[in-house]
Amino acid sequence: MTAKSKSNSFARALGTLRDAYNEGDAQQLHDAIAHASEHSRLLGSTLSLIEPVYPIKKFLAFAARLEASMAKFGLHEGCARFFANLSIPWECHLPDSVRAVAESAPVLFFGNHPSLFTPFLTAASIDRDDFRFFSTKYVCNLLPSIGATAFPMEVPLTRSWTEWRRGGWRRAMVYRLISLVHDMPSVEAIRDGNRQSLAEGAAYIRSGGSAIICPGGGGKKKDRKWFAGIGSLVKQLQDSPGETPVYLLPFHEENCSNKRIYAHVQDGPVSRLKAALFYRGPIRIRFAEPILISDIGRPEYSIQQIVDVLKAYYESLFLEPALGPV
Repeated sequence: MTAKSKSNSFARALGTLRDAYNEGDAQQLHDAIAHASEHSRLLGSTLSLIEPVYPIKKFLAFAARLEASMAKFGLHEGCARFFANLSIPWECHLPDSVRAVAESAPVLFFGNHPSLFTPFLTAASIDRDDFRFFSTKYVCNLLPSIGATAFPMEVPLTRSWTEWRRGGWRRAMVYRLISLVHDMPSVEAIRDGNRQSLAEGAAYIRSGGSAIICPGGGGKKKDRKWFAGIGSLVKQLQDSPGETPVYLLPFHEENCSNKRIYAHVQDGPVSRLKAALFYRGPIRIRFAEPILISDIGRPEYSIQQIVDVLKAYYESLFLEPALGPV
């Protein structure tokens, strides 16, 4: 086979992956990757080399299981059943004093995002039918149950050094891989689309709904900068409040990371040893007391000032032993 035909074969095979991704289903993309070598030996070999380092097919199979559970049982019960069937134990600490607001009031949940599990653990913990995500568009594409109801946010996928600093080389690599199948709009279109999602999300919460946002993005770096989205939401809800008071409700995920999930999904002896030695004990998600959005900052505060106030409050709130032993 000539170099040109190999190149064409690779491009056609990559096009097949893009088509499967654009169909909007993790299972279809998983199957396309599994059969990539039938269209291009080069692409198939490349993906096979990546798999032991970043288990793409196993993660997509994981996502397909989660999607099937959510599609059948709904978001809350579907996520709860998914985690009940995992061999990783988890705990939810939702005080009775918080539950009424968490499950019935207009609420914006906000917190850290150390693992891929974060939004789904939150959904499994909160029993309400109107729970929504502010979620990246590629997640919406892979999980139709999320995409049908989320407020999609576009994020840059090719800032490798930025993502390396935020979450390590695996994070940078997976963003690069996603960029091969995900079409990025222009900077102006990203800005306009994200603003529209924030406005729609604010209107939804104002009318009595609930949603989750992770203002620091994904990863475990503790001193990361928070994005402005949460400040925009708070500002919109303060400037145009609804008939019912709206709350912010902080949560914190603990004892979990994407590394723990890698060790769980991979089959080798090294992964099993890591899981046994380093990733023991249950994953925990804790919820703190709700905060009235009207109590955040002052009316003249800018969006960035609101973000800074919330970030400082959140970091002080979850410093041990702020909420006591668990």
